[in-house]
Amino acid sequence: MKRILAVLLACVLLVSCMSLAAADEKKTLTVWIPQYQFGDGISDQDFWDGVFDPFEEENNCEVKVEILSWSDYNTTIYTGLLNNDGPDVVYVTDNYDLVQAGLLLGLENYLTQEQKDNYILWTTGPVDANGEHVIVPMDDGVAIGYYNPDILKEAGIEAMPEEWDAFIEACKTIQEKTGKQGFLQNWGATSGTSALMLAFWPYYFQAGGVMLDENGQIAINNEAGLKTLEFLKKFADEGIFDETIVSESESIDKFANGELAFVVADLNKGASFTKNGTNWEYFFSLKGPAGYGARTATDSFAIAAKAKERGNDELAAKALTLITSGAVMDRFHSEVFYLPPFTKDATFVKDEALYALTSQHIDNVYVVSEFEGKASFEKELQANIQMMFMGDLTPQEVLDNTMTYYNDQIKQ
Repeated sequence: MKRILAVLLACVLLVSCMSLAAADEKKTLTVWIPQYQFGDGISDQDFWDGVFDPFEEENNCEVKVEILSWSDYNTTIYTGLLNNDGPDVVYVTDNYDLVQAGLLLGLENYLTQEQKDNYILWTTGPVDANGEHVIVPMDDGVAIGYYNPDILKEAGIEAMPEEWDAFIEACKTIQEKTGKQGFLQNWGATSGTSALMLAFWPYYFQAGGVMLDENGQIAINNEAGLKTLEFLKKFADEGIFDETIVSESESIDKFANGELAFVVADLNKGASFTKNGTNWEYFFSLKGPAGYGARTATDSFAIAAKAKERGNDELAAKALTLITSGAVMDRFHSEVFYLPPFTKDATFVKDEALYALTSQHIDNVYVVSEFEGKASFEKELQANIQMMFMGDLTPQEVLDNTMTYYNDQIKQ
């Protein structure tokens, strides 16, 4: 009997030791975030490692932060989310395919209602097959307008022309009276997505366009789409856009050098214009047939569905809420890269004038939606618009050809 009791006691002690060892074993959490620091400040790696140092102590874990290149980022994270050794928490750009493939974890049961209410764009995010939101949307910032008041004054233009027709006439006047260019855009961008974000979607929204129909399908072959393309075609017809389709950076460089009167660009460009000694001011957007309209996009943070299989889901949720907290994002926007606040408790605002302007027009800011085959669709639309500028397609043919190609070749 004593021998049996001794064996039982030994087993109990062994099980207890194993339980303690398991309790002490550190979990490893993997976080993927793209590079945002391209200047002289703190590196992305150092910033995020510093954010997670106290988190690791509090949660007895190791957080492995990997800073990824923007090159082929979407493909990289899609592949990573399929693999067992991929990320637990991930920065997401295009989310449609990830949601459709079930690669993102539903967040409804991991976040409190208070946390959800704190995310300004929470309700705009996609839902999975179970009806659960799967991302924390960030506001990437509007595509804002910039103008050079010195060039306008030189051309005898007293005020920023906002109406579509007035804007085109101002561009012609500037070229005639100053020899400088009025307006250029990035139709030579390396991707259709990049081109359309600055040079198509804002005008489509100004024309009253809605990206998706009632079934969630892309639908631009409509009155707003036609008005938008007819407006863009006028720039080529009137000699405002020359035969050179500029790259993403070329129009920015020309504006910074004082050679260009107007440009539409991301909201972080003002500092470089000032540094270059160019006199500039903001305008929110042009005013089309339906009024003002500017686009924004919603990159986001999410949790991999496989994090739950790895037993990392609860820890990943804690990391997600830390990353997206107002306190951390205030630091990120101050120390690494400025974006508008995307939580109600955020306080850091880098540019009061810009914040006031965009806040005044908050109802005229439109999110560029995700849909099936978006990147391929935008590449095709960009190519067809370039053909329109060269005189090979009419505006209506651009719409017809793009939608036919999309429905026949892209859409599954």
